[in-house]
Amino acid sequence: MPKNIEQLLSQVGLLPSESKVYLGALELGPSTVQHIAAKARISRTAAYEAIELLQKRGLMSSSLSGKKRLYIAEDPHRIVSYLKGEQQKFATTLEDIEQTIGTLHLMSGGIKPAVKVYEGEEALPAYFDQLAKANPSAMYEISNLDDVYAHLETETIQASRKAVSWKDIKTLRLLHRGEIRHRRDDVEYGMLDESFGEFHGDISIYGDFVSMMTFIGRPVVVILESKSVADTMRALFNAAWDRTRRA
Repeated sequence: MPKNIEQLLSQVGLLPSESKVYLGALELGPSTVQHIAAKARISRTAAYEAIELLQKRGLMSSSLSGKKRLYIAEDPHRIVSYLKGEQQKFATTLEDIEQTIGTLHLMSGGIKPAVKVYEGEEALPAYFDQLAKANPSAMYEISNLDDVYAHLETETIQASRKAVSWKDIKTLRLLHRGEIRHRRDDVEYGMLDESFGEFHGDISIYGDFVSMMTFIGRPVVVILESKSVADTMRALFNAAWDRTRRA
């Protein structure tokens, strides 16, 4: 029995046992299930199950010859007819699903945000790698610079920053607590006063991403991808930016 034909039948949706039974019955002509099972080299039970499935697909039929029931493989052209019917069903189902995508999103509460967490030595490089992949035109950051300088080596920060093409980011705004030690000409700075409360760590908003970092103890970076969350955080950042003194 040609293996390539079995594989082809499997690719169009037939189970391996169905392929063996159909091809075996096609070679034998009208035959009993015992003969078909022997030809297909499968058990009689498996042959019965395969025949039942093939009959539902319209690819096998049966007839009585005396007291014996014989099974007949339908003409191979029936496979083409079967596939065309399945293709039409699939096209109709696909169209129905496309029309219900909005309803499905509502049922699931909308598109779920993707969250990635990095810890330890991989945390900072992972943050800058994600920023480089996002390649945003604007970036907004809130940071406690005292935490950054106290818990991260300057060399570590500079090495990780090399992954990003900073010239492509046209708008860079930083709301900060603490002293600026390495001022950059391409960054706009805003000083957070005491009224904003105590906080530790860093939050960055860029594209559809929000990254949250803490450097006290073991460094942890949480990167969340969600347009709605990023838009909300940008709105909050802009509200705070309008209230701050430019540094």
